[in-house]
Amino acid sequence: MAEQPSKLILDTSIYIPFINDGVAHPIIDFPQGHPIFFMSAVVMEELYAGALDAATIRLLDRLFDTFAKLTRMVAPDALDWQKAGRIIAQLGRKYGFEEVFLSRITHDVLIALSARRIGASIVTNNLKDFLRIQEYVDVRIFAG
Repeated sequence: MAEQPSKLILDTSIYIPFINDGVAHPIIDFPQGHPIFFMSAVVMEELYAGALDAATIRLLDRLFDTFAKLTRMVAPDALDWQKAGRIIAQLGRKYGFEEVFLSRITHDVLIALSARRIGASIVTNNLKDFLRIQEYVDVRIFAG
């Protein structure tokens, strides 16, 4: 029986360099066949929050519309938010409650929980934070 294609969610850190060059979606060489890409609603929010010009916003609109039409947009549900709060409290106790750390990692925890729920792996350039999250969330992480 043929193996199912891998599901991947690319973290914001993967998209930013490509979007800065005007490219909507990066092409990545993934070692496990031909993955199916999903978009995290959290990643979309982070990308829009950093959009500084109309051309970037149009590019993000196209990216959003593409994933929405393919029904491959993944958003945290109520249970993800509950789990995120618990995990963030544990991370805060273990690594310290720096305001910047907790606000930054909240989005990453939600991305990890959403990915886990659909059986997707995460590709990121932010390994440090995602490896900490992986202590509490059983999710596969790959370096970008």
